Amino acid sequence: MSETFRTLPGLLKYVEANNKNVCALGYKKAGAWVGMSTAEVGDTVRRLCLGLVELGLKPGDKVGVVADPSPSWILMDLAILGAGAVSVPMFANISHDNLKYEIEDSGMRFLFVGSDQQYQAMKPFFGKVEKIITMPDGLGDGQCVSYEGLQQMGAKRQAKNAGEYLRLSEGINEQDTATLIYTSGSTGVPKGVELTHRNLVFQVLAAHKRFPLDPKTDSILSCLPLAHVFERMVTYYYFYTGTSIYFAEEIKKVAENLRELHPTVITMVPRLLEKVHAKMQANVEMAQGFKKTLGSKAWARAHSKVPGSKDSMMDKLYDALVYKKMRAALGGNLRIAISGSAPLDPGLAAFLLNIGIPIYEGYGLTEASPVISCNFPGHRKLGTVGLAFPGVEVKIGDDGEILTRGPHVMKGYYNKPVETAEVIDKMGWLHTGDLGHLDPENFIKITGRKKELFKTANGKYVAPVPIEQALAANKLVDMVMVVAEGKPYTTALIFPDFENLGAVKTEIGDQSGNDAFLDSAAAKAYIQKTVDEVNSKLNHWEQIQKFIVIKTPITVDSGQLTPTMKIRRHIVMEKYRAEIDSMYRP
Repeated sequence: MSETFRTLPGLLKYVEANNKNVCALGYKKAGAWVGMSTAEVGDTVRRLCLGLVELGLKPGDKVGVVADPSPSWILMDLAILGAGAVSVPMFANISHDNLKYEIEDSGMRFLFVGSDQQYQAMKPFFGKVEKIITMPDGLGDGQCVSYEGLQQMGAKRQAKNAGEYLRLSEGINEQDTATLIYTSGSTGVPKGVELTHRNLVFQVLAAHKRFPLDPKTDSILSCLPLAHVFERMVTYYYFYTGTSIYFAEEIKKVAENLRELHPTVITMVPRLLEKVHAKMQANVEMAQGFKKTLGSKAWARAHSKVPGSKDSMMDKLYDALVYKKMRAALGGNLRIAISGSAPLDPGLAAFLLNIGIPIYEGYGLTEASPVISCNFPGHRKLGTVGLAFPGVEVKIGDDGEILTRGPHVMKGYYNKPVETAEVIDKMGWLHTGDLGHLDPENFIKITGRKKELFKTANGKYVAPVPIEQALAANKLVDMVMVVAEGKPYTTALIFPDFENLGAVKTEIGDQSGNDAFLDSAAAKAYIQKTVDEVNSKLNHWEQIQKFIVIKTPITVDSGQLTPTMKIRRHIVMEKYRAEIDSMYRP
């Protein structure tokens, strides 16, 4: 792989020299989309960087970043890295204990907060850092420096010290730590994943080989948290190509932003795609007369057709009258939709392909910075997570675990040599914790998690994730947690999809309140139908014998979900211990 730069500040230098985009980073301001040019990005980064240096930032120092996805997030990140310091992205909605731990464990000196809401969330921890950079202006006291004020400090320093930014940025080694990302994890204390400049630059250049972009015709909508390494890495890849990147206003407005911007590329997580699917289903069911008849037939066909098989005349009719409208709801112009972070249901992937949404599933983890493999144009196989990224080695261990080695593997867990040695062996192989196999064409298929394989009291093994995914296909279901470890049989906690509650009640003719409906025999029967369908494909010991519907939403704020929407099983188990125990009483 020909590397034109070796560090992330080197990436910025490359982009400034080679791309002259008038809208490198776009965002919504006062109801209209505006953009920063490549030159504005570079100038702002240099001012912010030297402002941080003026505050006393030294190479190797840690700076926390708590902000919504936006140009300011990227600009602050590049500014921190340009000074040779280490950025520590954080989620403001994780538990106070974890926030405290991450701040103390990293030893961060400064903290950037991107909104008043995040300022309030992080305020209890301000005493643990030296300086707070705030956005908007007017927040805080003498400990705080505004985002604009920091730039002014940097501009003054720049005027007095010409060439200082260049000296600092060119003094960075590709093996230096660029970022410290704490894995939220489903159990235990967070671990800080140390990723180097080389890790991330390698990923950017590998992504270019798999998903070449044309800045003249492509545009991006970014809607995932930049604190998640997947979106952060691909954002730097987009920036490298000179393609315009627009940041969604918020997750609830992604659909609206898609229709406004008509992007060609987006990265999403399966949960977002599941919600898109549910919304489309609701629209079909709410239609009347001929539209409903046609929509229902087109819907059924999109779920039964083998993707890529020859289109019939009816398929062409469905595409013109139904699928085209579904695509329009996603902007109508997508040519690449990448799914990552969690397993994508193959049935959902097939549906998306059949309605003309070109979905590509990838696989990775924070410790791999993050991509290990992906499906990509010309090389896609449903039910797999694709082929290894360029330059990435993959093999299957004797116990079926997926192992990977290469320039993408993390430096290690920060200050945790024992834990690092547990996952990176002496030959440099990273042990992912995922189980899987390589098919004859070297596509990777994941079969489960090494640690998420429950052993029942009868000695039988149950893989919960595929069962949970299958049950979540029910329109009334948001998420599912299977319970089986040490139990005589398998049960589940069902968390309802409150957005679809009204549509389901209308569908079955129930006019009761939400709580009464969720307690009703009708709601249980509605879910039981899917349970029966899923059970019919499982071994007896894997089948869901009982389930309970939980009437309180499962959320990140409650601590029951990680910021990347994975269930924290130990927390949910503890919170609903009484409900779980009730399913095992005679």
